[in-house]
Amino acid sequence: MSVQEKKRDWFDLGAKAYSQVCPGIYAAPTYVCPIWRMPFTVEALDDGRLSKEHVPPKSVGGHELLLTCKECNNTAGTMLDADAKTKEDVRLAMTGRPDRPHRIKATIGGITVNGQLHAKDGSYSLTIPKHLNRPGTSEELQRLGRAGTSLTVEHERYSELGARISWLRAGYLALVAMDGYKIVLDPAMDIVRTQIRECDERRMLTFVADAQEDFPLTIRRVLRVLEPAWHLGWTVQFGPYLVNLPSRGDMTFYERLANNGLSPTVQHTTYEYVGWPTTPTFGLLQNEAT
Repeated sequence: MSVQEKKRDWFDLGAKAYSQVCPGIYAAPTYVCPIWRMPFTVEALDDGRLSKEHVPPKSVGGHELLLTCKECNNTAGTMLDADAKTKEDVRLAMTGRPDRPHRIKATIGGITVNGQLHAKDGSYSLTIPKHLNRPGTSEELQRLGRAGTSLTVEHERYSELGARISWLRAGYLALVAMDGYKIVLDPAMDIVRTQIRECDERRMLTFVADAQEDFPLTIRRVLRVLEPAWHLGWTVQFGPYLVNLPSRGDMTFYERLANNGLSPTVQHTTYEYVGWPTTPTFGLLQNEAT
C-alpha cells in the first residue's frame, strides 16, 4: 500500500468512526484531528493539512499510527518530542547503555569543550572530537592533561515537563487509535488535550509515572487498571514510562492520582492487558462486533 493509499484508508476509518459517534454533523466524510478536534475533508490529505503521526515519536522508535493536523504534528516535534528524545539519550547514558556516543559538554581544568561519552560493559570513556571543537582545543587539553585535573560533565539539556507531555501525547493517541472518538469527545480528556496544546505550564501534578523496573523502550502496551480503586483508568506503557489516562467521564482522575500516587508507600497496581495498536481501528471493530 502506498503512502497516499494508507493515509486515505486511515482518513476513511476515522471519518466513519466519527460519523458513528456524531451522526449527521457533516455532510461530507470528515476526519477530526484527535488533539485539536478540527474537522478536515479529504482534500486535507493532498494539501498536507493532515499528516501521518508516529506513536511514540519517530525519534524514539515509533511507527506511523494515525493522522493528526499539520499544526499539532509539527509543534509536537519541535517542542515536545525533542525533549523526549534527549531525556531518553541521557537516561541510557546514565545507565551505561547508550546506543550511540552521547553528546556532552566537559569542563576540564577550566576549559569547556564538546565531547562524546561512550559506555561499554559498565565502563565509561570520554572523547573530545576535533570536529566538534574550535582549532587548538586538543593542544590546550594536552597541557592540562595531568593527574588531579578536575573534570565536570554536563549532559544535553531538556525540559522534563516537555518530555513527559510528549509521552502523554503518545499515550493519548495510542488510545484514540484503539478506541476512537469516544476518547476524543470525552470531557475527562479535555485536561489531557489542554496539557498537550499548552505545554509551557503544568496542568496536572502527575500524569506520567516511572516504572519500578527498567523496561526497554520497545515494550509498548495498553493496560486497564483494575486496582486500586483510586487509580481506575488506562495506563499506556512505553518501556519505563507509564502514561496515566482517565476512564470515560472520570473528571476527578488526576486529582486522585495526585493525592494517592505520590504516597511514599509502595503501591501495588493490578492491570489487564488490552493490546497495542499497530494500525488504527478507532473502535470500529468493537462497535461492529456488538
